[in-house]
Amino acid sequence: MPPPPSLYETGRRSARPDLSRPVLVQVAIIVGAFVVGGLAAGLAAATLWTPPTGMVLEDKWYRGLISLDPPTIGQNIDQGVFAATAWFSVCAIVLGLLVGIAAAVWLHRSELVTLAAVTVGGAIGGGLMLLVTSLLSPEDPNGLAKGAADGTVLQDSFQLASPWLVLLVPGSAMLALMVIFLMWAPHEDADSAHLPHS
Repeated sequence: MPPPPSLYETGRRSARPDLSRPVLVQVAIIVGAFVVGGLAAGLAAATLWTPPTGMVLEDKWYRGLISLDPPTIGQNIDQGVFAATAWFSVCAIVLGLLVGIAAAVWLHRSELVTLAAVTVGGAIGGGLMLLVTSLLSPEDPNGLAKGAADGTVLQDSFQLASPWLVLLVPGSAMLALMVIFLMWAPHEDADSAHLPHS
């Protein structure tokens, strides 16, 4: 005699908390989390990054130039792109992991829907991060250098080694999602196996 449906459902879902929502609400929550998180992570990356400075010489801006007499280049000439890329990457990975873990634990009504929502939402979050860092970045010093007096100090703009770094958000989120789904799958199967059968 098959077990009552309520007993089967209880045994099957005891492995992780069931706070699942209707599918459309689930998607909206995940995408919304990435939108808010993308804005916050972009703000964090732009705030943590310190733009390197340079000087104008003959209508050209030279990163790291700290003196015109004699012309002297400082030691942090390569810290602009490197530091911006590093802070952006750290914030993107943290955002992806946090939302991915939360989605896997609390929004698991449909695992395929969760995966799709994380993929789309993560891409949106990464794009918003890039947008925020661009808006908060100083203007391009190469354009400002034209017509500026020699010795004018200008800050570098926020630049990434590659625009594809925005994919770190959905990538890390999907990694967290897959790991948690794989960790819980054996427990759910084991719970089902111990239920009485006819």
